[in-house]
Amino acid sequence: MLKIERFIFFTFIFIIGCYNNPTPTSEIIGADISDLRYLKYDCQALYDEIIFLENRERDLVIAQDERIKLSDGQQFWSSGIGNGDGIEASELNNVRGEKNAVKRVFKNKGCTINTN
Repeated sequence: MLKIERFIFFTFIFIIGCYNNPTPTSEIIGADISDLRYLKYDCQALYDEIIFLENRERDLVIAQDERIKLSDGQQFWSSGIGNGDGIEASELNNVRGEKNAVKRVFKNKGCTINTN
């Protein structure tokens, strides 16, 4: 009977550890952000904001990927228990939502990109 209890215990620990994995960046789609914040921006300001948010997104993707790597290493040493998500995932969700909102306003205003 002791072997069954150990099996159940270790299975439980493994499953709980899987739930504590950081979210892959491909699964962070973006918060639902209102376009109202950006309606007063002109086309150049919208374009600048898109560039800023894309750079911020790139930094956060790198940080979240690093968190995933660290969590994978921790799981190896701690019987499957990972780091979970940190501020990086939350911020990435917000930044992607803001970027989507800015792009909608950019498109709705009929803005174009001039690369002179």
